[in-house]
Amino acid sequence: MENLIILTDEQSEFLVSKADLKNYTSMDVGKIRDFFISRNFNVKVCKFSELDLNDNYKGYYILYQSSEAPGSFYKRYIENLIYFLEKQGAIPLPRFEYLKAHHDKASMEFLRMGFRDKSLKNVKSLCYGSWVDARNYSSVFPVVIKSVSSSASAGVYLARNKTDYDKLVKKAGKIIIAQGPLDLLIKYFKNVVKKIIKFLDKSKEKFYWSLNTAPVSTPLVVQPFIEGLKGDYRVLIFGRKFYMMYRKNRDNDFRASGSGMFYDVPEKEHEGLLNFARRITAEIDFPIDGLDIGFDGKEYHLIEFQMIDIGTSALQRSDFWHEFHDGKWIRYDGKSNLEEEFSGSICDYIELNHR
Repeated sequence: MENLIILTDEQSEFLVSKADLKNYTSMDVGKIRDFFISRNFNVKVCKFSELDLNDNYKGYYILYQSSEAPGSFYKRYIENLIYFLEKQGAIPLPRFEYLKAHHDKASMEFLRMGFRDKSLKNVKSLCYGSWVDARNYSSVFPVVIKSVSSSASAGVYLARNKTDYDKLVKKAGKIIIAQGPLDLLIKYFKNVVKKIIKFLDKSKEKFYWSLNTAPVSTPLVVQPFIEGLKGDYRVLIFGRKFYMMYRKNRDNDFRASGSGMFYDVPEKEHEGLLNFARRITAEIDFPIDGLDIGFDGKEYHLIEFQMIDIGTSALQRSDFWHEFHDGKWIRYDGKSNLEEEFSGSICDYIELNHR
């Protein structure tokens, strides 16, 4: 009997669901646990903080979640834990490198750079450690500037020329870290004093090396703007099953993520979109993927992709799905249950790859 651990957050919640198509909530951990028990797994459910790290988890399967809390502080803790377990011989689902790519657009772009399929790499991105580094960009415009940990289009800006770019890259990257209002005021005052000292006595600047006035910044991703997109496609992959929907851009905006304007994909667009989405399954060694795809009228563009904590609307609002059999796409009508599709795709993946 295989051992499986389901790690929940401190509220005993696990991953995400959007069953009412409006509010995010936890998936039903009990359903997931019962599914794996029915498939002959020995299942333990516990919080991250309850996992005894003095035990050896070699050979254990680990289902877990990520975090999108501001600052990514808790996510870094989860990354450290999953890295430790993976090095010990446990089998995290997904594995550590895919966790790194969640809520981190730079890590996602580094993954993309390793893809063999060139059609998935036609969005050429540059990654920078800070907005100061990003000021070195001087290539073509317009470009999209993204904070690496942004979501729902927050921290995403369109710069049509160098003047716009120099303003927006600082806006996208600059952040303030303080423990409270007083700490914020003190840090601001200290920074001003340091700059004054350096300015007034440049001959002794080397003695003030400890007076660090470098800006605090989030890393940034800069990529060419794709003209002609009125929205994008959201495609979810659970094992063999493909679900899709179309998202219109926000009003008077170039961004679709977070718009909440969801529509069915016209049938004439199904095959081309599904064929493009299927290509990523040859690049990502995991059965669950969430893809953002654009189409400019000539070619498809993989905008972003995730393997954990993906939005689930495309599955939960859909009345059908597609599977690829014998060289063609087959449509199946019916509603899908998120917990069943999640558990089934993970279980089938374990059967095919690890047993």
